[in-house]
Amino acid sequence: MIAIGYKMAGAVLRRLRRSAEPILELILGSDDFTCPVCGRGVHHFRPLPSYYQKNLQDAGWPYPLDQAETCNTRHYSCPHCFASDRDRLCVLYLDAYLAPGGGPKTLVQFAPSAPLSRWIQRTIDQRQLLLTYRTADLYAEGVDDRLDITDMKAYADGSLDFFICSHVLEHVREDRKALRELFRVLRPAGCGILLVPIVRGVEEIDEDPEVTDLRERWRRFGQDDHVRLYSKRDFLERVREAGFVVNELDARHFGPETFERNGIAPRSVLYLAERPALGND
Repeated sequence: MIAIGYKMAGAVLRRLRRSAEPILELILGSDDFTCPVCGRGVHHFRPLPSYYQKNLQDAGWPYPLDQAETCNTRHYSCPHCFASDRDRLCVLYLDAYLAPGGGPKTLVQFAPSAPLSRWIQRTIDQRQLLLTYRTADLYAEGVDDRLDITDMKAYADGSLDFFICSHVLEHVREDRKALRELFRVLRPAGCGILLVPIVRGVEEIDEDPEVTDLRERWRRFGQDDHVRLYSKRDFLERVREAGFVVNELDARHFGPETFERNGIAPRSVLYLAERPALGND
């Protein structure tokens, strides 16, 4: 009974600490970091939830977490808006891409992250952009377009100027088909953000959509709803196989100081997939 009491008290204290974090930020000062998604100063980003580390450890995940390419386990999410480090990385690029002025464009965000989605809509409104912004997912409620990324009949050929596809393909049985569809719906010279979990040191892709045991999925793929673990080489090969030109934007592009200030791990990479202009295919 005493042990149960201690566990309950510990759970209550953890909830109180989480709810008090934004207030503590104001009291203690928030000059160490900045979240580009909400624009707030941050004293400490929240670490990756211990739930992930426990499940990986229990399942026998063979890779160190600090080898995940775009995942800052120590500074994972913003205590104010809950944006992850990959959301923050996307905003570093989108802030320049969505500059005021320019002609009409269409942007689709697949499996939208709520903090990033709010930032995009707020930026469109504040800058009065001529941008049609839509969200798409096969299962999520509240999206604009309910569709399968491997069969996007709702979108005509060359109808999108930009897409965001962050941590989607590792869930998809036929990722090559999804990549071909993304290429099809993107206009020539259009581009999109493509992010998947990549672990440095993994030499070959490990995939098997037929694996249904959740513990085994944690062990092999790093999460119970993933069907593959990409190697960097095989990810890039599949993206290029679909017809894209891939640009890797890392700390050299954004600046090491920018990464540090925004809580983004130095090993992080934003992959920009571009459809060649007509005549350059």
